Amino acid sequence: MNAPRLLALFALGWLLLNFPLLSLWDRSDITLFGLPLLPAAVFGGWAVLIGAAAWIVESGNSDDGEDAKDG
Repeated sequence: MNAPRLLALFALGWLLLNFPLLSLWDRSDITLFGLPLLPAAVFGGWAVLIGAAAWIVESGNSDDGEDAKDG
């Protein structure tokens, strides 16, 4: 049951890291912890996508663990 969620996350990541939305962060005069805003936003969004993918994969169904114990 994780496949639809992962596909939705893929679509969200594609939109997040694609040109029209990515150009919103292209401000050379603004910095975040000394880094320009564009690289900070890209790596921050990338980290959020990785965390969301890990959370989706690890959450799974609660029935999966019980079925494996029954054999």
